[in-house]
Amino acid sequence: MFYPIQYPKTLSTTLFTLGVSLSLTVNAVDCGDVITEPATLTEDLVCEFTDAPALTIQGPTGSLYMNGHSLTCLGSDAGNGIVLIGTSAELSTGTVNGCNDAVLLLEAGGHTVYGINALLPLDDAIVVSSDSNIVTGNYALGDGNDSDDGIDINGNLNFISQNIIELSGDEGMEVDGTSNTIIGNTITGSDSDGVELDGDFSVFVSNIVQDNDNTGIEIEGSSCTVSNNTTTENGSSGISLEFSASNNGISQNTSSDNGAYGILVTGVNAIGNNIVFNTATGNGLFDLEDLFESEDCSVNNNLWSGNTFSSAEPSCLE
Repeated sequence: MFYPIQYPKTLSTTLFTLGVSLSLTVNAVDCGDVITEPATLTEDLVCEFTDAPALTIQGPTGSLYMNGHSLTCLGSDAGNGIVLIGTSAELSTGTVNGCNDAVLLLEAGGHTVYGINALLPLDDAIVVSSDSNIVTGNYALGDGNDSDDGIDINGNLNFISQNIIELSGDEGMEVDGTSNTIIGNTITGSDSDGVELDGDFSVFVSNIVQDNDNTGIEIEGSSCTVSNNTTTENGSSGISLEFSASNNGISQNTSSDNGAYGILVTGVNAIGNNIVFNTATGNGLFDLEDLFESEDCSVNNNLWSGNTFSSAEPSCLE
């Protein structure tokens, strides 16, 4: 087994502070089980399911400490890996390999997923389709081609932190829910965008998004906070505001050495955005670009101010 994230003490302290307790109780776990009490995995599991998950954890009383062991899905039409249902189910410290969706957080939510290696999924590595979950300190590895998203967030009010996402076949992270907080993640090598930020009121802070095939951070949501992120060496733009992305705060980001633009406004209805105190240098076309601003910046759909850059179109952007 391998665990690329080496800070369990810090994260454990955080989880306990938040009222999360990861039990070490040993109960036998077999493929197809629904876990309704605290359990610890004592051996690797190899499961072949198509219509049902390999394991289901039922909250609020169910939890699984994988104890460094792995669950591997087999078959040409492998099923999903581990599904958390009910409320406040817990999963920690192991590997889920070769499943359709590796880990799914469903139903009422309030679940915790920590220290999981979600490797080579056929679809998404981690799917967050419920509310108020904690997903922290995990590693999502795609195949850079046939897999889908690294972390797919459909629910609301989730806390997503300190995850490493590499080589996703589509977006590294797709955020469709509202009011999600995403802090301190690293997203690299995605076959499409690093992050697609569609949900309104998202907080996306202090993340590293680099070397993705298309845009680093593509924003389609409104009233989001996007700050202190680093977007470098992405194939297209570092940060792009598209479609009706409005009233967003884009501040103190570093967006450099991307293939086309550092920060780009490309949506006709992308208005009311504050793009301030960012650093954008060394990008392929322009560091700053607003497709719907006039040459004398009299349209003023968005506020550009205090940015550090070398080139801009129109040149009046600041």
